[in-house]
Amino acid sequence: MNIKHILVALSDPGTRASPALDKAAALARKLGADVTLFHSVYSPYVAGEQFYSPDALQKDIEGAVNLRKSQLARTAAGLEKGGVTVRVRVRWDYPVYESIVREVMREGVDLVVAESHRHTRAARVILSNTDWQLMRLCPCPVLFVKTAKPYDRARVLAAVDPLHAHDKPAALDHDLLDTGREFAALFGGKLHAVHAYMVATPFTSGVLMEPVPLPVNVAEQHAASVRRAFDGLLGPYELGRRNVHLRVGGAAEELPAVAEEVDAGLVVMGVVSRSGLKRLFIGSTAERVIDHLKCDVLVLKPKGFKTPVPKRPGNRPVVLPPL
Repeated sequence: MNIKHILVALSDPGTRASPALDKAAALARKLGADVTLFHSVYSPYVAGEQFYSPDALQKDIEGAVNLRKSQLARTAAGLEKGGVTVRVRVRWDYPVYESIVREVMREGVDLVVAESHRHTRAARVILSNTDWQLMRLCPCPVLFVKTAKPYDRARVLAAVDPLHAHDKPAALDHDLLDTGREFAALFGGKLHAVHAYMVATPFTSGVLMEPVPLPVNVAEQHAASVRRAFDGLLGPYELGRRNVHLRVGGAAEELPAVAEEVDAGLVVMGVVSRSGLKRLFIGSTAERVIDHLKCDVLVLKPKGFKTPVPKRPGNRPVVLPPL
């Protein structure tokens, strides 16, 4: 958790208080980090240069940016009174998630904090929400804030995948556990670990999909291999029996259930960015898990992840000097 620069993505620049702001400030004070309040603004009507002379276009864009900067400045003043070093950034850029990722690359951000809410089934199909795109594309960890519950003495639940069934690199599990342990220690909490897996079926498909029985103990062998991998991964962390949770079932159902049982304040999980047709299917495991969780979620990427978002936007960005 070498976090020195936190970016808070605000959809409403007039917000004076929110769980995302409160938790970003709490982390900044604990870690000695500074905070950037960030808002992305764009209007296709204003950007339609055919309706404007160049001078009028620039004037209206600067007016829109300045208005939002003044709103963010009032919020920043409140955080600064609490001892947090704050800067304000507004970008004329689109789409929002790409604008945030570009700011992360531009300013060397170590953590993005954003509020997240439950999404509709239709939204999960097209995967168009800013938070899910950040989950896929942001090169630094993203903290999705769902509740106002503070992190003091919080239980932190690390969702691991010891058999790497979802194509996650092995090192990512250790990153999740290390980050979860450090986060818990930061706020005087406890680390828990969870893994959910599906039981191997004793049948497989034969000719024309006719079930062919496999050895009756295949499910037992699979369960035993999962247990060995789970225990082997967690051995160095000495969590204790009450803090480890191995569940049979789908991750989208079991992870939120365990989080609720242990009253987790934060779930730490990893994602691997995918492209192509896989994006068109109804949400991946990570997206469905995040949608069903009632607590905050910290999402990590594998080391060496490189975002496909271009550093320069296709539209013209505008950043004015700080007020």
